[in-house]
Amino acid sequence: MVRSAPDRTLGARSAQVEAAAPDASSAGTVRFPGPGPELEPTGPGAGTNYPELRDPLAMVDLVRGALEVVSYGGTAVREASTFRYETVIDVEAAVRATPEARKASVRATADRLGSPAFYADVWVDTDGRIRRVQVPVEKTTKRPGNRDRSKPRLITVDLFAFEA
Repeated sequence: MVRSAPDRTLGARSAQVEAAAPDASSAGTVRFPGPGPELEPTGPGAGTNYPELRDPLAMVDLVRGALEVVSYGGTAVREASTFRYETVIDVEAAVRATPEARKASVRATADRLGSPAFYADVWVDTDGRIRRVQVPVEKTTKRPGNRDRSKPRLITVDLFAFEA
């Protein structure tokens, strides 16, 4: 389900996207297919290198490299019923699985991430589309356990208002 979600997501004509980091955010409309938008982050950390905020569709494509997928349960994302999955993203596997038209953009994002693998949470709706991808700011951070008191700094990419 998770590995096929990027194709189902990009099968829509367009969607609204909002991406947020601890100190910056971006928003806009994305049209499919295409190389992905270059959104302009805003906020105090806008100058920080957050590739997820500039090209949020790259995060959708990086889900193609999902390994160790574990279903975490159901929840709503922006009023859409979804299933949440915990996974590890293999960056090189994701780049290899990305269609040629988007490969350069995903490669550029992957190069800026600075880690060959990182954990991610992915929310997939009942139509098989990605509604949310959440990743740690520091890609070398290990997924926190249930007893960890520290809260990781996260980047969240939401897709909504899909147009068929």
